[in-house]
Amino acid sequence: MISTFPKPGSGQSGGRQFLFLVVVMLAVICYLFYRSLIPDYVLFNNDTPLGAIKYLYDNLKDAFSGRWDDLNLVGFPIGEAVPSISPILLSLLGAVGFAKFYAPLAIFFLGICAWTFFRALKLSPLAATLGALAAALNSAFFSDACWGVASHQIAFGMDFLALALIVSNSPETPARIRWTRLALAGFAVGVNVTEGADVGAIFSLLVAAFVFYMALTEKSVSVLNKFSRGIVRVSIVAVFAGFIALQTVLTLVSTNIQGVSGTQQDAATKAAHWDFATQWSFPKVETLGIVVPGLFGYRMDTPDGGNYWGVIGRGAGTIRFSGDGYYAGVLVILVALWAMAQLFRKQNPIFSEPHRRSLWFWTAVLIVSLLLSWGKFAPFYALIYKLPYFSTIRNPTKFLYVFSWALVIIFACGIHGLGRRYLEIPVVGSTSLFVQLKAWWTKVRGFDRGWTSACVAAIVVALLAWLIYALQKPDLVKYLQTAGFPDEDMAKQIAAFSVAQAGWFVLFFAPATGLLTFVLAGVFSGRRARWGGIFLGALLILDLGRADLPWIVHWNYMQKYDIDPADRNNSTNPIINFLRDKSYEHRVAILPFGSQGHLLFYDDAFGDVYRIEWAQHHFLYYNIQSLDIIQMPRMPVDLEAFDTALAFQNTPETVYLIARKWQLTNTRYLLGPAGFLDTLNQQLDPVQQRFRIVKRFDVMPKPGIEQVKKLEELTAFPNDNGGCALFEFTGALPRARLYAGWQVGTNDDATLKMLAATNFDPAKIVLVSTNLPSPPPADTTDENSGTVEFKSYAPKDIVLDARANAPTVLLLNDKFDPDWRVTVDGKPAELLRCNFIMRGVYLTPGAHTVEFQFKLPNGPLYVTLTAIAVGICMLGLLVFSTRKSNAAIRR
Repeated sequence: MISTFPKPGSGQSGGRQFLFLVVVMLAVICYLFYRSLIPDYVLFNNDTPLGAIKYLYDNLKDAFSGRWDDLNLVGFPIGEAVPSISPILLSLLGAVGFAKFYAPLAIFFLGICAWTFFRALKLSPLAATLGALAAALNSAFFSDACWGVASHQIAFGMDFLALALIVSNSPETPARIRWTRLALAGFAVGVNVTEGADVGAIFSLLVAAFVFYMALTEKSVSVLNKFSRGIVRVSIVAVFAGFIALQTVLTLVSTNIQGVSGTQQDAATKAAHWDFATQWSFPKVETLGIVVPGLFGYRMDTPDGGNYWGVIGRGAGTIRFSGDGYYAGVLVILVALWAMAQLFRKQNPIFSEPHRRSLWFWTAVLIVSLLLSWGKFAPFYALIYKLPYFSTIRNPTKFLYVFSWALVIIFACGIHGLGRRYLEIPVVGSTSLFVQLKAWWTKVRGFDRGWTSACVAAIVVALLAWLIYALQKPDLVKYLQTAGFPDEDMAKQIAAFSVAQAGWFVLFFAPATGLLTFVLAGVFSGRRARWGGIFLGALLILDLGRADLPWIVHWNYMQKYDIDPADRNNSTNPIINFLRDKSYEHRVAILPFGSQGHLLFYDDAFGDVYRIEWAQHHFLYYNIQSLDIIQMPRMPVDLEAFDTALAFQNTPETVYLIARKWQLTNTRYLLGPAGFLDTLNQQLDPVQQRFRIVKRFDVMPKPGIEQVKKLEELTAFPNDNGGCALFEFTGALPRARLYAGWQVGTNDDATLKMLAATNFDPAKIVLVSTNLPSPPPADTTDENSGTVEFKSYAPKDIVLDARANAPTVLLLNDKFDPDWRVTVDGKPAELLRCNFIMRGVYLTPGAHTVEFQFKLPNGPLYVTLTAIAVGICMLGLLVFSTRKSNAAIRR
């Protein structure tokens, strides 16, 4: 390692420096994620678990023309898959490989791109290497990838590449190369939006601000020219970013803004949406977590007291899972503070004028982004919340990614300054380290002496703060018992863990300060510079690596998903196997639970197993369609209206609406305690009593599990006298049904009231929101309207065989969307909106083949593919032109 570490100012080739970084990063990442190499293990993923990944992979082939989620609610559009880095990785790795390696690959990509930017910024090899490691291991980025949003790290990497292209330009750069780099920077920003969505949009604004700032700080140019150049350059970046991200932007608008509840831009809606939009705000006191890892815990399920106990995401009396850590690294913070302090150094400045200008920009970004991340806990976020469409961005803590990004850049610049001033100077004489340190202290004056004294004082303050915090542990335990952890033993564990984390900070802060002092004293100057780089790198990796470990959680997916080892397409869970059989013919839901109202079901251990394990994992993995919402922070307006109209109001008069909703949505199967059969029949369906038990079972530990510690260790075992049951509601409408009787109504409010009316029978009449011919005479009953069966089923292509005995409306109990098309016997027909939210088609008497297809316009996809082709050509042009220009300079 000593012989290969990039020495500051050395003449090593860029290739060797890059190879060294690759080796170090791969070694660190392989060590941290070694369990991903075990065959049956995948990385934890909260936002897109293996079941969801498998669903996306199975439907990836035609996802570029639009995607339809048929597994939750009554179906809804989720936009188009965009030909970008993440879908390519999914297609290459497969579902299991993607679940194993997506996060580490994204982290590796981020580090490589950060190194590219730092070298383009003309930082030293040591600064570029340590900066890349600081970016890859920064807890805000690392935990985000491990939580399941690794596409963010790819987005941040593309932003680094965009900045690398931008800072590579200079007044001496030939015009053709200069404009090509700006265009390619725009393409990189566009990919950032594609991968990062709203986070990518925030970073695109940051890149635009940097481009404009760089134009304003150019020398020997009039103010008017500075502004005009800045506007032109930003416009070029924006145009090419929009060129490649057009498909993504249209998808985001159609799925997250248009027709979505709470996204209207009037003042009243914004005010009503404030609490929802700012729920994930960063409390000011938790800013200490940037400096002290784990001070407020990690994930909610971290063992040995590492549970998150802060208030990010807390609302309605509950504490939500913490999905991100924000620890930046003690060495990173120390060096960044040193670098920012250099901006106020008037004599003998360390940084060149271009680097000083860059540091001022990133320091401003650092401060502003931290203030905005506080969200509802400070007045600053309210200012940008008033800007157009900022109210649609949920989660002010997303600005902590900007904060961390800026901090890493400042840190890399700081390492560069330290290297140039203190590591690369020649050594005069040869003395021992401590003799040299003592001699330096007797002579040093000014900034370096003041800085060192302040660091020593900070160590003393940190030590005293830790001791005081440890003495206050009993008070912390009492607080925790009122903040969501009533169990005293659990509260004591959490308090002890927090105090220990503060102690770990002091243990790393002291050597980091000592190491930095050694650098300032010239101990690692000259030939010892290599050792200085090694010690700095080792401390950085140990500190951040230790803080990142709790975020790495692996699952044995064979055990978690109850996969039969003898047949991997089968499940060992009998309830799952029953529900997955022709799941497109029915939906499943859990019985309602709560603690108030006339109808009281339950909230027991099985409820947790269902909501956390079965609904979020098994149903997705095995393609089981459920009415329950798994993850939908932005509710479409029509779904919200439908749900509100059929909502149980905790009164005896409205209890029937529970069964009515199940009836209208083809929710045929329900899960819950077996003892509630009589309650279901007597309260929800007292006249016809159409609830019955299909299977009874018990929830017990899986084979080989002696002591249950996690919900994933429980499964269903058949038992004729079991406490849990799979209920069938025979009154639920079939997924597809023919109606000889219909009623036309174009008033949506009236339609919703009719659907919820006690005298309305959904089995006899279908409500149609499109003008149709009059229905047949009243003597034509529903029983002789005909039959309909599934011929084939795919989420975006459903084929039915129908035999209509009279003019009928074929009702398909899946959500209506104007991008669905329907054909009858191969000929286009009018898509009907039925029962307010479902889709259907009018049929004449006779046998028909009916096909419903979902497909979005291909225009945006073709634009993106064209942009990719143009980008590849421009990249080739840049390489050719740069080599030609360099060859001309050498001649």
